[in-house]
Amino acid sequence: MPKLGLALSGGGFRATLYHLGVVRYLRDAGILQEVSDIASVSGGSILAAHLVLNWDKYTGDDEEFAAAASEIIDFVQFDVRNHIARRLPFIYSLRLFGKLARREIGFVTPNAVLERYYRDMLYGDTCLYELPDMPRLHILATNVSDGVLSVFNKKGLYIQQRKKAGKFKFECIPGQMATLPQVVGASSAFPGFFPPVEITAKDLGVREGQFPTESFTDGGVYDNLGTRAFAWLADEVGAFDRVLVSDAGKPFQILGDQSLGFIGQSIRASDILWDRVWQLESENFGQQPGFSFLPITEIISPEEDSTAQHPVIQAEVQSIRTDLDRFSDYEVNALVRHGFEVTKKICGEIGLVKDKYCDLAPWDPCPETQRPQGNPDSKNLMSSQGPSTATENSRQLRNSSCRRVWSTLLDFRDWPSYVFVAIAFVLFVCGPVYVYQLRKHAQLLTTVIDSIAMGDPDIRQ
Repeated sequence: MPKLGLALSGGGFRATLYHLGVVRYLRDAGILQEVSDIASVSGGSILAAHLVLNWDKYTGDDEEFAAAASEIIDFVQFDVRNHIARRLPFIYSLRLFGKLARREIGFVTPNAVLERYYRDMLYGDTCLYELPDMPRLHILATNVSDGVLSVFNKKGLYIQQRKKAGKFKFECIPGQMATLPQVVGASSAFPGFFPPVEITAKDLGVREGQFPTESFTDGGVYDNLGTRAFAWLADEVGAFDRVLVSDAGKPFQILGDQSLGFIGQSIRASDILWDRVWQLESENFGQQPGFSFLPITEIISPEEDSTAQHPVIQAEVQSIRTDLDRFSDYEVNALVRHGFEVTKKICGEIGLVKDKYCDLAPWDPCPETQRPQGNPDSKNLMSSQGPSTATENSRQLRNSSCRRVWSTLLDFRDWPSYVFVAIAFVLFVCGPVYVYQLRKHAQLLTTVIDSIAMGDPDIRQ
């Protein structure tokens, strides 16, 4: 078998689930165990770290794979973003109290909460040195302090060093004590919602003089595909015969004539910048021999694969939101299945698998809620009773592209929701009642005072 590398791109939970489908096909086709190096970014790092820690399960039988994948799916359906958002008022209140008391409360940050969820639900308190020797895991993050790419792996932290004529080399900091939750938290610290993660010499397990405190943010700011790591790895571990790039990036959205506010303009500028970075990386590595892309934007026709989801459904899968909120069973199935189908098609085209693996049935991680896909034959798309199954599924996935904020902010399975309801009850029910009573009392006092001033005999009595 050729020497294989696997790059898992960023893209929030959309990327995590899409990559899970990619991994499932590689496992079913007998390719996964041949992968020697995995480079990951942001949402790809969430799966990659879990994949490496549970390698025997992911490469085992169907039950073992399903058991490992269920942990990822449970995490995706935990609604991480809103769990953190509900705690933000308490987090910033405690931080303000710490500043007033002149005490640093570093453990009370959105990043610290995210790391705790990673530790409790996926990785435990695993350190870098505890990663397995094979496959080698390389987690990418962006060094905000120096504006360069950084790579965390079993040997420690590698930071790109700027040289003349635009050349780069990596300096190794032998800090193997950094925990996997912190490293994945840095790789997936999406700017705007999560501040940069500060990593100290103590976190890495090195002396103070060996490493100054530096900040790290989402690896997608520098390279959202994870491909650049393999240009460096070629010098470290030798060239790869094939690098499979699982790309969960969606096509750039064209806006209409609507005006954007200040925040909207900032977000739009970031989207343009990220899209440009993605284009440059795709153009650079897409033309190099040995790199094969597995894009989420690939549409598979019924003629190419009769088991694939209907093309109208595939067209909507690529636009599913990238947020770290709760994904429904159908969204999970649609993304995982599309990753499986795209990988099956591309691997067949490049001759990486034998013909018998080109007819593998797709995998649905939530089979009990999997909906029928409908007959792809255009003659059966219309229904006298209403829209076809494919149309209904496509419309639901189109709604999945919208960011859900207010409709999912409260969840009565999470204790802060009760605090907010109590506060709202005090402000909007008890408050108005109390104000009304004060007003009535003030009116009564005014009436009494006016009566005394006018010499009302009833008041004298």
